Amino acid sequence: MTQDRMGNREPLDLAADRPVAQRPVAERAVADRRAALPPVTEPIAPATPEPPAAAAAAHDPVLANASVMMIDDEPILVELVRAFLEDAGYRDFRGETDPVAAMKRLRAEHPDVLLLDLMMPGMSGFEVLREVRADPQLKMMPVIVMTSASDARTKLRVLELGATDFLEKPVDPSELVLRLRNTLAFKVMRDRSNWFDVPTGLPNRKLMLTHTASTLRRASRRGELCALLQVEIGRIRQLSETLGHRAADEALRTIAQRIQRCVRSGEPIGRGAEDTSGPMVSRTGPDEFAALLPSLARIEDAAGIARRLLATVAQPMQIEGHDWYPQVSIGIAASPGDAGEAEALLRCARAAASSVRSRPGNGYGFYSASLNAQSLARLTLEAQLRRAIERGEFELHYQPKVASQTGRIIGCEALIRWRHPERGLVPPGEFIPIAEEAGLIVEIGTWVIGEACRAARRWLDAGHPGRVAVNVAAPHFREGRLLRDVDRALASAGLPARYLTVEVTESMLMSAADESVEVLNQLKSLGASISLDDFGTGYSSLAYLKRMPVDELKIDRSFVNGLPDDGDNAAIVRAIVGLSGSLGFEVIAEGVETREQAAYLASVGCGACQGWLFSKAVPEAEFASLLRVGTIVR
Repeated sequence: MTQDRMGNREPLDLAADRPVAQRPVAERAVADRRAALPPVTEPIAPATPEPPAAAAAAHDPVLANASVMMIDDEPILVELVRAFLEDAGYRDFRGETDPVAAMKRLRAEHPDVLLLDLMMPGMSGFEVLREVRADPQLKMMPVIVMTSASDARTKLRVLELGATDFLEKPVDPSELVLRLRNTLAFKVMRDRSNWFDVPTGLPNRKLMLTHTASTLRRASRRGELCALLQVEIGRIRQLSETLGHRAADEALRTIAQRIQRCVRSGEPIGRGAEDTSGPMVSRTGPDEFAALLPSLARIEDAAGIARRLLATVAQPMQIEGHDWYPQVSIGIAASPGDAGEAEALLRCARAAASSVRSRPGNGYGFYSASLNAQSLARLTLEAQLRRAIERGEFELHYQPKVASQTGRIIGCEALIRWRHPERGLVPPGEFIPIAEEAGLIVEIGTWVIGEACRAARRWLDAGHPGRVAVNVAAPHFREGRLLRDVDRALASAGLPARYLTVEVTESMLMSAADESVEVLNQLKSLGASISLDDFGTGYSSLAYLKRMPVDELKIDRSFVNGLPDDGDNAAIVRAIVGLSGSLGFEVIAEGVETREQAAYLASVGCGACQGWLFSKAVPEAEFASLLRVGTIVR
């Protein structure tokens, strides 16, 4: 916009469509932003601050970040428009004076809007517009035509060719800015409706497939695992027919929010459909949602999220004063295992969800038969694990701790076993991870502490006292229940606390060192001993270690392996033994399997050993027999 000294605004002739040879030289126009100005014939109100609409781009990041391309064969006019739009807040202006070259740029750059001159040598604006509308990638791009031709025939022709808007030259810069803003605002609304679901605000099926395709391409390059979860909601149609569409939309919004919370969705609003920075939740059908999970460490992680979705989404909700219970069926498809393309992956996930829906109740399933079998086995084991607590199917076995010099039994470590009614003894490595994921580990840990205390009391009553060590899981330590459970177990069994050792790991303590010191001090105040398990495998700070009220360090089996021939392990063991002596800790080595290992550990001052050389973990009665003998010599 230009003004005279009286503050009158003047329209700008953005190069009427005259032959190039007849256009005036305009070097001075660049300096004062004027080009072929017609005389001011009608004064306009004195200058006032720009109206909000005219400066909308400066305050709207969506508009300000929009890319604007102008095709006009007069370079000075392109630069003039650039200046006006930059003043208005637009940051991405791309000028092109050669329409043939411009078509190549359009196909490569896909600007948000095109400003197009009509009368250009070599290739007219009509031809450019025709090619733009014929190109599948460009046909939806807004095009604002600027020309001095004001006859109805020209206007009709450009509109028939698909022009979005039409500006006559000379063009007032304020009008240009306003029309550009309105065109872009409409494009944003159109894109939103094209890419997002209106009731839930989630990406729609089209955006989900675009995002999935990009994610799968990246995953293929990096060798990553992805999964697509198809979440199908039953009874939506029934809800709509009973309470109306508004009630159904309210339910869908609530479900969308629940799914997003479970998946921690990285919805790429404002980042474009090609963004693949994280998971995406989308609505893919009237009663269907999808959750894309990129960069999985293992396919079981997808099953974990599916279980979390079932527990959350299936919760009842209040809809217009009525309790409504969603029915949830989840299908899981994995890439690259099931499919490597977006459409195919969605079909697999839908097929899996359909299979789940055919069964009664809520549930989830994998497209792959083998994965379905694994998932079903794991789900069955979790259910059986819950019943095992109620049915008393757990038992403790005890592995002796032996004095290195004499072979005298100085205590034991309690190790849990699950005596499955059909499978027999299930190894801890198979059910402990499931217990942790299912939230059962604290309950199991409480039982272990209680049973170990009761066994130690029985040995004490039999005249063969032995200190028993119990392992504590991180959730038990963090949740603040450990002190209460230990206190209750000791009181219930009538066991003096000096016969109980609580084993904790380095990582458990160092994740919250100050809180850990407080908990350990409280345990020590009861009279229990503290053992630091797997020492040397974590990230202990010696400064923190000095603060920890620890009684014993356990040398991890990884350092015992190869002794005495492995020079590195031998050096580490000597260092741990020396550190323990300096800090006043007892030291015990676990995983001792050979006489040579035991002899070396005794020679460097390791006070006790534990491992198969002396005894495997045995049932209580068998350990009681070992206690009566008192020594194990190998």
